[in-house]
Parts: sequence; C-alpha cells; structure tokens
Amino acid sequence: MATGKKTNDLPFLLEKKEVVLVKPAKPTPSEVLSFSTLDNDPNLEIIYQTIYVYRSKSFSSINGDHLVSSNGKTHDLELSSDPVTVISDALSRVLVYYYPLAGKLKRDSDGELRLNCNSSGVPFLSASANCELSSLDYLDGVDVEVAKPFVFDWPGEDDDDDDGRHPLILQVTKFSCGGFTVGMALSHSVCDGPGATQFYRAMAELATGKTEPLVKPVWERERLVGKPTKTPFQNHIDKSSLATSPHLPFTEIEHGCFNVNSETIKRLKTSLMKECGDEFTTIEALSAYVWRSRFRALQFNSDGKTVFSLAVGSRGRLDPPLPDGYYGNAFTSAVVTIMGRI
Repeated sequence: MATGKKTNDLPFLLEKKEVVLVKPAKPTPSEVLSFSTLDNDPNLEIIYQTIYVYRSKSFSSINGDHLVSSNGKTHDLELSSDPVTVISDALSRVLVYYYPLAGKLKRDSDGELRLNCNSSGVPFLSASANCELSSLDYLDGVDVEVAKPFVFDWPGEDDDDDDGRHPLILQVTKFSCGGFTVGMALSHSVCDGPGATQFYRAMAELATGKTEPLVKPVWERERLVGKPTKTPFQNHIDKSSLATSPHLPFTEIEHGCFNVNSETIKRLKTSLMKECGDEFTTIEALSAYVWRSRFRALQFNSDGKTVFSLAVGSRGRLDPPLPDGYYGNAFTSAVVTIMGRI
C-alpha cells in the first residue's frame, strides 16, 4: 500500500510504499556476536545517514562518474531495470556475507553491545518523488530538511522488544527523470566510515553483475578488545584555562556545505608555507584553517586554550595489522591543546 505525502511543505510529493524486511538470500549462521572496545563506546551508539545520488540511465559512483566494479569497468542500468528491484536483490545477496547487518543490535545488562544474528532482515523502503533530481541540484549542498525524506529512521514497534534494534536501514527513492537515490542509515557501533564504504561497495558490485564481493567481510572484533586499567583516565586539561566566548553556549545550529577543491587547498598550503616556512599536508592545512576560522568567529580570548580533536584511522597502523575486510570501528581521537595566541 502506497501513501502520498508532501513533507514539511517541501516542493515535491513523496509516495512511500510499506516497509519490507529484506532477508539474506541463503541461510546464514545463527549466533550472537560481541564487539570491540572501540565499538562499545557509548558515543558511537548512533545511527549515521548517507544518501547516494544516481543520475538517470547509470549508477553514478561513490568514486567517480559511474559505479566502478572490481574490474574497473563501468556499468549502466538499462532503462527497463527497476532500481528498487535491483538494489533489494543485491541487498539480499550481500547479506549472505554481511549477515550480522540483518540481525538485531542490543546493549545488554552488563553494559556490552551484542548482535543477535537471527536473520531478522533489513528494513527496506521504496519511494517515488514527483520531481527531477536536477530540481534539487542532485542534493548537492541542499538544506538538511530537503534531504531528510530520502533516508528514514524505522524504530518500529518490534524495535522496542527484547531483540534490540536494526543496525541497517535502506531507502530507494525514484525520481521522474529516471534517476534515484539510495539512503542508508547504519549503526556507528557496527561500522566506521571505511567499513560502511566497504559494505556499500560490496552491494554495488552485486547490483552490477558480480557474483560475490571483491573483499570478503571479516568480523573478528576480539582483535580490538582492550584490557581495563587500574586507574581511570585522567583529563589533564585545566578547564579554568580554556578560552571563553561571548557566543557560547548556543542552541541554534545552521547547516552549511563548503566545496573545498584542489586549487583552494593549494592556496591554503602556499599561504601557510609563506607564513610559517614549513610544508603542510592537506589535513594539516584544512585543520588549521577551520580552527582559526572558528576561533575568530566565536571571538575566543586569545590567551585561552582550545582543544582540537581529530579522528585518526588505525587501519594499516596496527601490529599485527587488521585483516582485509575488517569493517568495525578502527580509529582513535588525536587531541591537542592549542593557545589562541601562538
């Protein structure tokens, strides 16, 4: 049963069908999986959402103008191909490999997260919008409220039961121009950014004709289980020395999208090199620019300290290294205290 709805006075009508549960195409192991210490961080117990936009006639890629398969070739979808059918079928087949994502996630009474691999299925919603993607500028830098209808939260009545909640949710929305979007909501406790990309790429490979994903997923969360320390972590930052702002705290946050191209980065690096006499990496140049801009905008006192934190991936930096296909959280926070006047 489909329902038509004009959401929040947005300039399009969205017709949604009933949510279905897409299950693995073949029988999968029935087991309860535990998580790493990083996965168990309560700060990561959130759902993050991503929308992939595809123009008509072809899968535009997560890494280029087209969706690139393992052999480097591009694949176009025939106009007769229904993206909802293609993607739901690919999802069902990729869940044979990523079967934990078809289970239920729950934090138990001992405080630990566990994933019940019961093949419950992934909530899958198909929708149709009565507009062309070009009228929304292909969702490039649009307001969050405009993008929200193309990815959904589905707590559902059964998510309040003892089984837990779904770690993955997908929505495919078709547009009148023939293009479509894929909205993915994924638990950060289960995957970090590279892990989510690995899963989506695997699903895309199957959608474009592959019989199996190039990279096979690896769970093995026990590799990143830490040992409890005898003494709690001490924060050595003196809060009384932190910079203050006349604009903090604030409650209203605006969304902004900034396109930083290679020429802009080059100019930033050149400016910093002239100012400091050293060469800088891209992340160093961008970080310095963002920090300085925020410091000035909030009018912090220059003799106060600010805390700058950056997520740093640990894939490839561990000994022994994580296996290829590991899709759990593998990053840490690098923190530095910076004076306003340097």
